[in-house]
This record gives sequence, structure tokens and C-alpha cells, in this order.
Amino acid sequence: MTRRYNVSSLTEKDEEAVHVQPLGRQIKMTANLIGRRIGAIPAVYDGENLTMMQRIIIGTLYDRAQAGQDVFQRDLEKEFSVRRSTVTGLLQLMEKKGLIVREPVPYDARLKRLRLTPAAVQLNDEIRRGLREMEAQLEQGLSDGEIAELHRLLDIVAKNAAL
Repeated sequence: MTRRYNVSSLTEKDEEAVHVQPLGRQIKMTANLIGRRIGAIPAVYDGENLTMMQRIIIGTLYDRAQAGQDVFQRDLEKEFSVRRSTVTGLLQLMEKKGLIVREPVPYDARLKRLRLTPAAVQLNDEIRRGLREMEAQLEQGLSDGEIAELHRLLDIVAKNAAL
């Protein structure tokens, strides 16, 4: 049987005794650990390890290409809630490194579709392989039902945290 504690009624000594931490702190610490694990997945191109955002952009462009969807700079700005100047700098660097190309679309000369190069597709495959291994490790000791319940609970926490 799992005991539930009202954290606000516990003293610091009590919290240490039952290993209770505020939920937000525990989620943040877990996210930091997972972020470090993701950062440790090899993704080296042209002698440099890709940044987390470069990895995410590669994954996003790959997923959208698989779904037959065009992606434009403004899509990334909106999806990741980042400024235009930030995305511009990232894309310029990725283009310079040979990870993406910008292609004009026939229906609007102002728009440039973003596409991965073959080198970026290969990097994506390597990153995804590492992510699958990490996911398997995260799920160790959890049943399918527990994993589903964890997803359900984290969805609730995420909705509660949204402004």
C-alpha cells in the first residue's frame, strides 16, 4: 500500500525520513537527469557535438518529412516558442554545416521549405537509436500499466502547470 503524505504538514526532518520532495522539484530533477542522458547520446557531425536544439530540429524535420508535411522557419518558431532571430541563427548554422537546405516553394517565392540533408538523416537515425535505448532503461521495472498511468499523471501535472 502506498502512503500519501500531505507535504505541507511535514517538517523538513519528516520529509527526509519519508523521502518526500515537492513534486515540481522532483520532476525538474528528473528532467535534468534525462536531459543529461539525451545530451550524452552521440550526435557528432563535422567534429562537433550537436546542441540539444539542433537535435530537436533534425528530429522535427525528419518526422514532418515522413508525414509528407513541409516545414518552414515560422513553423519552428511557433512550435518551440522561440524568437525569429534565434531560429534564424540556428538554421543558418545548420545550413552552413550541411545539415539542412532551404528550398523555394513554387506557390510562394517568399517561403523556403526546410529539408534535411542525407548526413542529417543519418544523424537522426543514430540519435533515435540512442533515445530508444534510453527509453528502455527509463521503463525498467515498470509494467505497461504503470507506464500508462505515469503518462496519464504527467499529462495532468502538465495541464496544471500550464499558464
